[in-house]
Order: sequence, then C-alpha cells, then structure tokens
Amino acid sequence: MTPLLYEIAAYILSFYLKVFHRFQVYGAHHLPKNGPVIVVSNHANFIDPIVVGCSLRQRQVCFMAKEELFRIPIFRSLLPGLGTFPVRRGRSDRTAIRAAFEVLKQGKVLGMFPEGTRYRDGQLHPLRQGASLLAAETGASILPMIIRGTQKLKLFHFPQIKVYIGEAFTLATVEPKKEMVLRGTAEIYTRLRALWENTK
Repeated sequence: MTPLLYEIAAYILSFYLKVFHRFQVYGAHHLPKNGPVIVVSNHANFIDPIVVGCSLRQRQVCFMAKEELFRIPIFRSLLPGLGTFPVRRGRSDRTAIRAAFEVLKQGKVLGMFPEGTRYRDGQLHPLRQGASLLAAETGASILPMIIRGTQKLKLFHFPQIKVYIGEAFTLATVEPKKEMVLRGTAEIYTRLRALWENTK
C-alpha cells in the first residue's frame, strides 16, 4: 500500500497538473504491477519528478534529491515520507547508492534522470551509466519515459505537459559486468531516442 502522505500529495499535484497544464499521460499501463523498476526519463525542469510520480499513480516512485533540500526543516520532514532520499551532487555518494539499491531490492520503483542534469533546450542528451549499473546489479526492469512541455515552463506560463511511456525491458546478461553496463546504457538511450522520435 502506498503511504498516505504520498497518495495525498499525488492527488493534489495531479489535480494541479490537469487544471493548469492539461496533463496527459500515454502508456501508463506499461508500468509492471510488481517487482523492481527503474523509470528513466529526460529532464528539463525541477517539476519533472512530480510529473513522473503523477504519471505512474499505480505505484509509489522513489527519487534521489540533492542533500541541501534535507537541511530545510519542512523538506527534512516531508521528503522521506514521499519516498525521497538525499544525494550529494558532484561526488560519489555511497550512502545514496546503497539507498537506491535498497529501494530496488525491496521491489519498489526508482525514478532516475540519466542525463544527469536539467536541459531546457528540448533535446535528448547523452546518458550517464547509473541507471544501467543499478539494473545490471539488481535485475530491475527499466521503464522509458519522455516528458514534453516542462522545458517551456516559466513563471505565469503554463504549457501543456504530455508524458509518453514505452514498454518495460530488462538488460541482456553480458560478461564482464562492465560491458553489460555499457551496452545497457546504449540500450536505454536507444529506447528513449525511439520514444522521443515517435512522439514529436
């Protein structure tokens, strides 16, 4: 059962997206009903984690968030209840990596933005290897997602936001593991690129 706080937040935020952004989601049925899943999406705006969570209301989506947010009292209280855990940006954070592994080992859903940062140019950029590494180590399914519209989001400007979700897949087992991660990253990019091109 999804935590009550998460359900309430998802309901309120989904209402906001539908009213102000004419929010539409295509392909939510591709989310596996159980088992570990890594959701991989393009990233253009700080609102994207909210968009991902509201697109997949069937299950709670956990996210990493920058450590600085957890220093703010209200966020320090709220974020853990929303399935969010801290990560130190710009350096290796073993605690966050362990937390991500734990999320997947418990059969939960982890949201990731493999481009590594936000890009507001409306393009898909090269990916980092984190999502592929986690999938290779845990056997988690990967769910590709493309978000359109958040790159246009500005103060007092409410563009339509559309989300397109592709079929879930798992990485082919390859030895050594390093090669599996490299091929996995390429596969994730190929899937995202195809979804990107097919939803223009």
